[in-house]
Amino acid sequence: MDVLPPPNYPPVHPSEYPQIPTRTPPATLEIARACCVSGDIQEFRAILDSQDPSSENFDIHDFHAIMVEAINRADVQFIKELLDHGLPMDPLYALEAVSTKRKDALEVFLQNGWNINQPISELEPPVLGYAVADEGMVGWLLDHGANPNQQCVIDFTPLSRAVESAPISVIQLMLRRGGDARKGQLLHHAIARNSDSIAVLNLLIEKGADINSTMYNDYPSWALFFFMGLGTALHKAAELGKVDIVRYLISKGADLDIKDANGRTALECAKMSNHSEVIQALEKDNGLSIQDA
Repeated sequence: MDVLPPPNYPPVHPSEYPQIPTRTPPATLEIARACCVSGDIQEFRAILDSQDPSSENFDIHDFHAIMVEAINRADVQFIKELLDHGLPMDPLYALEAVSTKRKDALEVFLQNGWNINQPISELEPPVLGYAVADEGMVGWLLDHGANPNQQCVIDFTPLSRAVESAPISVIQLMLRRGGDARKGQLLHHAIARNSDSIAVLNLLIEKGADINSTMYNDYPSWALFFFMGLGTALHKAAELGKVDIVRYLISKGADLDIKDANGRTALECAKMSNHSEVIQALEKDNGLSIQDA
């Protein structure tokens, strides 16, 4: 049976997208958005004041997109009006403010009771974790109470995100400002870096990270992820075929005999992934040869 290529339909313009149903009439929302774009705070306030919160034709939640617009425009007047009229604070607003470097918007959120250490979701840490590419923003958030060790449901923290991708200077800043190298499974996340992994691992080990800790070993999240074969940092480096990191971890005293959640040593993980250089490095330290294995 011949498989036909998909039809070559023309792209759909955003104006033609189906509208999300709202209780507030779309015309009202469009006028309110136009006020935000033009900076007409008086008309915007009058629109909100004229609405009956108990009416079936009004829901302050429908103004979500206008809040995002106000954040992007750094117009705190509109942000304040929306919050004052009952629009609930959403962590996604803080993410938008961080990504657009709108510290004035973050100030308003804090003044209105935003918890700077509220996780973005069950599996994502607070907003500090999303600022790690910007050392200035990281410093600002830390100055305003952000906790680099704040977990979500699992042991994943802002510092965990930092060691995955942030410049070393940002990691050092977070460690100086209360970051704990024993929290957040930091060695495992550092191995996932695209560069400078060994320098970051060395920094974390010097700060007290346990080189032989098993991922999520002491946390309820282990029950959620054990099927993935959670092991030590050495297991992860072996699975990924990062021979330079494997050699470094061995030189720092990594235990080659520890087994992961599936009962495998790092050497067995390397063999399953067919990483020959890693196999040789691990067998050499074990006093084995390839023929003996």
